[in-house]
Amino acid sequence: MPNAEELQDASEAELRLLGAAAAERGAAFCRVLGTAEQQDWIGRGLELLWAAATDEAVADDCVDHLDALEPEAEEDQDEEQDPTERPGFYADQALGLVGEALAGSAHPSAERVERALRTLRSLCSMVDFKLGGEVPVVVRSGDPQPAPGPLVRGELEAERELEALLARARGVSGDTASPASMVDEARAAAQEVAREMTSAVREFAESHSWQ
Repeated sequence: MPNAEELQDASEAELRLLGAAAAERGAAFCRVLGTAEQQDWIGRGLELLWAAATDEAVADDCVDHLDALEPEAEEDQDEEQDPTERPGFYADQALGLVGEALAGSAHPSAERVERALRTLRSLCSMVDFKLGGEVPVVVRSGDPQPAPGPLVRGELEAERELEALLARARGVSGDTASPASMVDEARAAAQEVAREMTSAVREFAESHSWQ
């Protein structure tokens, strides 16, 4: 569960890989709750992100694709309505994750990666809360934090596994990892987590009667 300080030692190539993996996992929210146009944009964005992770010269394409993102028209809603009660909120958050990663492909940043991971964990916690029966938990001062829900646990485990993969690569290379040599493994792992997230998000959508 890296923070920006811990990510400061990551190379630019490693930051691109971390960003692409987070975007791949988070795209599950748009695949279920986004429009067809949003899903198409995310699909192309992910292809560019993984290309960038293999050191292909696609930085300009990433920027162009980010510039091509058009905001969806605002849904009619009560001004006092909780935005998290709209499916578009979650699709927009997924778009933001991919957008952060696209921007980071041209200008890698530990802060961008940390921000993306925090957003993704927050989205997962919202799903866990809903599917767990929306039972509030009161944590008193000095009490241990409650265990995370299943989707958050899966996300944290995915982050740890990718960190371990990078650490192994650093051990082989003797310095920073060369993500280009491990992109296929990292992508397959992120896609597997995304499939699990997609299943949970579908259940989440059904609980809201969005599908």
